[in-house]
Amino acid sequence: MTTALRSNQTTALGVPGDALQVSARMSVFLAEELLPLMAGLWPASSNQLDSNARGVALAWGSLLRGFNAQQIREAVLQLGEDVDRQYAPRPAEVRAAILKAAPAATVPRSGPSVSMRACEMMAVVRVLRRDRAVPASTVVMELQQVLAEKSRLGVTVTGKLYE
Repeated sequence: MTTALRSNQTTALGVPGDALQVSARMSVFLAEELLPLMAGLWPASSNQLDSNARGVALAWGSLLRGFNAQQIREAVLQLGEDVDRQYAPRPAEVRAAILKAAPAATVPRSGPSVSMRACEMMAVVRVLRRDRAVPASTVVMELQQVLAEKSRLGVTVTGKLYE
């Protein structure tokens, strides 16, 4: 396993629809440190890890997005302490180990999110559907309703309000 990427590269792994991005730093960490570590801890998995490195990187990169290399490394080493385990853990198992060990404040949000700009556009569209000539204050009131709906649904609104 000698896959290495230059530090200025970002790997877009072929996924239909939305292209999944794995940062160059995460790609290098996966290829040069994590996969060899797992192959050493679980020799029965070394052929699968080596022959399917791209698929492993895709799965690990997408499921562990938001966690840093230290958190991933510690979780893998913790799972490696189980002497009865013969095969490398799946990314979901590592994610669960990280979540179990991490305080709630450091856990990345994985729920749905929408930008403030998208909410503003929703409000404008709603207002313009009702009436083509409205004051700006009507749009502001509609935006407040959109934000309340998103909050009620548990959607995180990112960004800031343009004024």
